[in-house]
Amino acid sequence: MQAPFHLCFSQASCFDMRESQEVQLCVEDYAVNETKPVESNDLLNQIDQPMNGFLNHADKPMNGFLNNADQPIIKHQRSYRRWFLITLYSVFVLSGQAAATLLGRLYYDKGGNSKWMGSLVQVVGFPILLPYYCITTRKTPSRDSILPNPSASALALVYVSLGLLVALTSYLESLGLAHLPASTFALITSSRLAFNAFFSFFLNSVKFTPYLINSLVLLTLSPTLLAFQPENEISSGNSKHNYVLGFIASVAGSAAYGLLLSLTQLSFLKVLKRNTIRVLMDVIVYESLVATIVTLVGLFASGEGNKLHTEIEEYEMGKVSYLLTLSFSAICWNFFNIGCVGLIFETSSLLSNSIVVLGLPIIPILAVFVFHDIMHGIKAISLVLAVWGFLSYLYQYYLDDKSSNTDHILNTSTLEDINDQFGKA
Repeated sequence: MQAPFHLCFSQASCFDMRESQEVQLCVEDYAVNETKPVESNDLLNQIDQPMNGFLNHADKPMNGFLNNADQPIIKHQRSYRRWFLITLYSVFVLSGQAAATLLGRLYYDKGGNSKWMGSLVQVVGFPILLPYYCITTRKTPSRDSILPNPSASALALVYVSLGLLVALTSYLESLGLAHLPASTFALITSSRLAFNAFFSFFLNSVKFTPYLINSLVLLTLSPTLLAFQPENEISSGNSKHNYVLGFIASVAGSAAYGLLLSLTQLSFLKVLKRNTIRVLMDVIVYESLVATIVTLVGLFASGEGNKLHTEIEEYEMGKVSYLLTLSFSAICWNFFNIGCVGLIFETSSLLSNSIVVLGLPIIPILAVFVFHDIMHGIKAISLVLAVWGFLSYLYQYYLDDKSSNTDHILNTSTLEDINDQFGKA
């Protein structure tokens, strides 16, 4: 901000000296030739030309300064819009995650057995976005349209890779939710933030700070404690083997989810390179399409697709409730996915995952009332550690945001000092 202004001011000084010399030469020339008959209009034109040039050059620094003075207002407007979107996406994440997890647990409690169906509802809800997606494609191109378009092969690699990772994450989490109580599953998946920070260190150049390290340690200890559950935690009809399988699947799903968010952020920065809603919708729609195709193949290849008719007939709450449970679960997961990708789009994968972790303590509390899950001592300690780990990370994000705002204030104050000097001159 400062360098262009100083350059412009020095140019104005040069023009001032040069134009003053031209005025002096014109006056001297008139004095030497005052005995000659000169038309008054010609003389005025000769004097006006250098003066007009001087005024035009003098106006340029002031106009440039006024444009710079408007920038803080524009930045504040963009900041308000950005925080509104962050809040909206956070609501999508928190509400979508809690509702979808409880509906998924309800599906298994009332007779649902298909792990691939539990995975499918997490990715199949994207068609409800297609009308909005079509509207965004008709809008006029933004200033980001001047950037070169990524190659078709690069886009295909991004969408297919993310889609495969989404399908893997969905299946692992569906397997974990099928064999674990909702409260235990939610606490284990709080380790997503730790995995995400680990991958972000290598993929997104995130620096580890004391508060971030503290957050990672706490979020690692939280799910680890759940490995030492009392025997009465294992629900009826569920073996110790299935409990261990669900525990391992949930941890693996959390690791895959952390990698997914880091790769999504890397794709925005290195391949997509556009800050538009169209790019956001492309990522959500295409990765969900790939994940849906992969999950459908797995559903019928595993033989679970052939058993769906029997599953519907034997569902305890009836056929209509079966369809409604899966439908609303798909819608809730879709809102969750929109919120996650939107937060990555506006901030970073780490903040997106921290909002996800923020919502996880809500699920165990709701599960106690909805499914009568037992909240024993180990689970309560795990919940406290998860919340503590999230708050530690949130405080680090607050420090980073405060530091960024301080730099902006310093730049604005420097600009005002330059304005005072210009006014005195």
